[in-house]
Amino acid sequence: MRVVVDLVGERAHGLLAESRFVQRPFLPGGEHNMYEFAFAAASIGLEVELRGWLERAAFERLADGVGAAPRVGLSARLPEPNDLVVVPEGWADPLEYARLLMSPARIAIFVLAPPGLFGWPWVAPGWTRPDPLSVDLDAVAKPAHFQAPHGLGISLLTHSPGIATAAQAAGVPCAFVGTGRPDPPTPQPGIERSVDVAALTSNRWAPLVAEVVPHLRGLTVDLVGESSNEEVIARLTQARVLLWPSRIEGHATIPWEARSVGCVPVALSTNRFAVGLHEDAGAVVVDDVSDLAPAVHALLANEDRWRELSTRAAGTAASEVDWLAYVDRVRSFISSVPPAAPDRAALAGMGGALTDWIEAQFSRAQRLEEISVELERVRADRDRLHEQEHHARAERDHAARKLIELHDRRAVRIALRLAALRNRRTS
Repeated sequence: MRVVVDLVGERAHGLLAESRFVQRPFLPGGEHNMYEFAFAAASIGLEVELRGWLERAAFERLADGVGAAPRVGLSARLPEPNDLVVVPEGWADPLEYARLLMSPARIAIFVLAPPGLFGWPWVAPGWTRPDPLSVDLDAVAKPAHFQAPHGLGISLLTHSPGIATAAQAAGVPCAFVGTGRPDPPTPQPGIERSVDVAALTSNRWAPLVAEVVPHLRGLTVDLVGESSNEEVIARLTQARVLLWPSRIEGHATIPWEARSVGCVPVALSTNRFAVGLHEDAGAVVVDDVSDLAPAVHALLANEDRWRELSTRAAGTAASEVDWLAYVDRVRSFISSVPPAAPDRAALAGMGGALTDWIEAQFSRAQRLEEISVELERVRADRDRLHEQEHHARAERDHAARKLIELHDRRAVRIALRLAALRNRRTS
């Protein structure tokens, strides 16, 4: 078996993405979770490919900590029968999943968020991505959102116990693998925190942050814009509280990073798929956005409670990402993926036929484009010849007029000479 962690979908040809490092301002948490999965699979001796547009710093940190790494720097290719292709649930285009489904590979979806919040949830035509600021909390992670891919032979895994529970309630197995870090961030001993509250202003919850911040008067607030992952952790290390007004999503990385360095999240209780956002894990939760600022003020006014929660946050955050336990869960999931179903060959045959048809259409389209370019060149040549013909005719007409003028002048001169000769004879 070869494990392929593929971060980028491809709707036309069904290719697994190329693998290359690119310049990126930061790496989203969900992608980091899939990096972790790839490194864990590599650490147990499997052949692993990590495909997509990769961030070098995160890759190298994991490589240094794990001592094994997935293959990168790969060209795009078609899936093969011995591939287990692991993709994120967040793709919005059904064709990206359909092209993989019609391949000889086994497919697994890493459910990073409740289905229907960001990615296409395997439903009939007409679905559009909702606004996370206003989406009905019961409109996501419905039973059908898990049952449909499972019925098509796709394996499911997740890092959120809440998502795993929702799938299991729908009668669908969804493996909880959690998260893992070989070298997680930790609090800095004896640090004097210079900031009361840190909040992010470049993610989907920024409008809610903007709503709460004016009510934090008297506190020092660090508004963290788009920054590298290292910069975000460094600034969380300096803060006592993370303002986290997330309505609903999966196991978000930012509040875990805050907890890992002893920064206490103050968050909403509405996200039933969150991890570590409760009192026992060192967080404070409230039911409404309007309650966030009062909760922050109350926490910072009680130094003993803040210290207790900060210590609890760091301890539980570290235990959640124990690397060896994580590798065991990844190993268990990979070994549980069933062999390819008998209909896999038929689906691959359909996919191959579709690929051939698409390639033929692309070839025809390319040939038509080449013919169109050639026609444009011929038209340009024709127009140039017409212009040259027009100029030649104008020059010919001009020359004819000159010739007539010269002829007329010569005739006049001859007539004058004849008249002069006659005059001489008569005189």
